[in-house]
Amino acid sequence: MATDIAESQNQALYIPLRPGVYAPLPTFFDDDQEIDYETYKIHLLNLATKGMEIISFDISHISNLIQSFEERTSLIRFIRATLDEAGLQSTPIVAGVGGLSTRETIQLSQAAAEAGADAGMVILPAYYAASLNTDSEQVIQYYIDICAGSPIPLLLYNFPSNAGGQDMSSEVISAVIKQAPNLCGVKLTCGGSIGKLIRLNAATSEDSAINSSRKFPFLLLDGLIADLTPWMKCGGHGTVSGLPNFAPCASMRLWDLLNLSSPSNDEVQEAARIQAILSRADAAAVPGGIRAMKYALNKIHGYGKAPRKPLLPLKEAEGEEFMAALNEMFQLERDIESSNGHPEVHGCT
Repeated sequence: MATDIAESQNQALYIPLRPGVYAPLPTFFDDDQEIDYETYKIHLLNLATKGMEIISFDISHISNLIQSFEERTSLIRFIRATLDEAGLQSTPIVAGVGGLSTRETIQLSQAAAEAGADAGMVILPAYYAASLNTDSEQVIQYYIDICAGSPIPLLLYNFPSNAGGQDMSSEVISAVIKQAPNLCGVKLTCGGSIGKLIRLNAATSEDSAINSSRKFPFLLLDGLIADLTPWMKCGGHGTVSGLPNFAPCASMRLWDLLNLSSPSNDEVQEAARIQAILSRADAAAVPGGIRAMKYALNKIHGYGKAPRKPLLPLKEAEGEEFMAALNEMFQLERDIESSNGHPEVHGCT
C-alpha cells in the first residue's frame, strides 16, 4: 500500500503530454566531441518559446550519439533546469529510453524519471529483430513489461527503418494498448501510418476503458509533419517531427490553422500551402538524417555541424544540395517570422 501511495504521489509530479507539435532535438558537440550545452540551451529555448508542446530527445543506444549513462541523465537535468528557469515549467520532456533488453529499458526509464523526464519513448530493439519477428507475442509482452516497470508513462514508437525492419501491425499495437495502462500513446513513423491511425483511433473510441483506465489522455502521434493535415482529420493528436528544428514558426502556424474550429477560406488555403511546402521539405529531410540536420542548423544558426563519431559531418556538396531542397521552407519560415498579421503564431511575430 505504501508503495502504491508513493508511486501515485510521484506520478502527480509528471507533466502530462498534450496534443501538439513535438520537437525531437539533436545533441550538439564541441571539437572534442563533448556535449555543447551552451548551443543546446539556445536551440532548446528557441523551439520551446515558440510553442512546441514537447521537447523530445533520445537517450537510448539507438541514437549512437550519447554514449555514457552520466551524459544521458545530466542532459535531462539540464533540459528541465533550462525550461524551468525560462518560466516553461509546464513544458514536458520525453526521453528515448529504449534499451537492448526489457531489463535495460526499465532501468533507463527509471533513470530518466529521476532526472526529470515526464515520459519515455521506446522503439523495438533492432539487434533482436529477426527473433522478435518470429513471434509477435514477444513484442506485446515487451511493451507490457516495460510499461509495468516504468515510473513514467511510455510512448510506443513504431519506426521500422531504425528497428531492424520491425513494423508493428495495428493489431499488435492495439493489444499493447489494452494490456498496458501506463502506455500514454503511440508514434507511427512507418508505411501505411494513416491506415493504422484510423484502425487505432477506432479501437480507442470503441473501448472507453482505454482512456478511463489512464490518468492521462491517450495520444496518437504522427512521425512526419508531411501528412499532418490528413492525420488530424483522421483523429490524430499531433506530430513528432524533426522539421520544426528548421521551421518552428511555420510548423506552429500550420498547427494553429488545423485547430481552428471554423477556419475561413483564406485560412484553409493558407494551411494547404504551408502543408504542401512542409511536405516537400520533409521528403528531403528524412533521408538526410542527423548529418543533414546538423549541416542545416550550422548554416542557419551557426551551431556545430559535427555529429558524434563514427558519423562524420556532411560533405559540402551534399549539404548545399540539401539546403537547396529546403529553400522554399526557409523562405516560408522567414515570411512567417516577419509577419505582423498573425498574432496567434506562437512567439513568431
